[in-house]
Amino acid sequence: MIEIITAIIILVIAIPAAFTAFRLINESVESVTVWDYQTGLHFRHGRFVETLDAGKHRLWGRGHTVFLYDARITELVVASQEVITADSATLKLSAVAQWKIADALKYHEAAQDPNQALYTRIQLALRQVIGGLELDAIVERKTTFGDALLERVRDTALNDFGMKVEAIDIRDLMLGSDLKGVYAGVLHARKEAQAKQERARGDAAALRTLANAARVFENNPELFRLQYLETLKQAGTAGYGNQLIIGVPEELLGAVKKS
Repeated sequence: MIEIITAIIILVIAIPAAFTAFRLINESVESVTVWDYQTGLHFRHGRFVETLDAGKHRLWGRGHTVFLYDARITELVVASQEVITADSATLKLSAVAQWKIADALKYHEAAQDPNQALYTRIQLALRQVIGGLELDAIVERKTTFGDALLERVRDTALNDFGMKVEAIDIRDLMLGSDLKGVYAGVLHARKEAQAKQERARGDAAALRTLANAARVFENNPELFRLQYLETLKQAGTAGYGNQLIIGVPEELLGAVKKS
């Protein structure tokens, strides 16, 4: 009987202790899942421990902190920046950059806000690249500045912030209201000049055709007589009435009279 009572007492004491131990162990294990497109940085008591790959991780003990960073490509839009060109014109430019985290630990430690730091670097690159050119060159080459901007930003972003910049492009180029009117006038004048050129080309082609026809008729009077008679026939069927005036060069008048 004493043994049974002793066993019961031991169980009464042991079971709560076991539950307490289980609870403490459970509380001291932390489970973290890292997705395929993420990088996990594991710190313990403020010190970096390791980089966590994709998968489920169990962290034993206390004081663990895990930062998860998305490694996919992200777009950073640089809002309109006012830039003064080499010929003192004022432009507003906006750009868009595509980047991703290449070194998660450097990205975590290099700056309080790495995205803002990259934003500032692109701002400065815009002023350096665009500000050294005149307005006409900028307007004509606005789609080609991406490589120059990328060249200025790429290495410093990777080395300083662990960010790999894939591409930078000018998204919008806006002229001031006064410059818009000027460029509209220039464009109109350019298109008008092109139209005049086309008309001149057409007139020149027509004159060449007439000159060639005149030479053919001059060398072949009989051919001109046939064309003359065909014209009279067409005029008769067209209903010109009793009077028809046809201009004939003096050189070919003899061939007409024969008809």
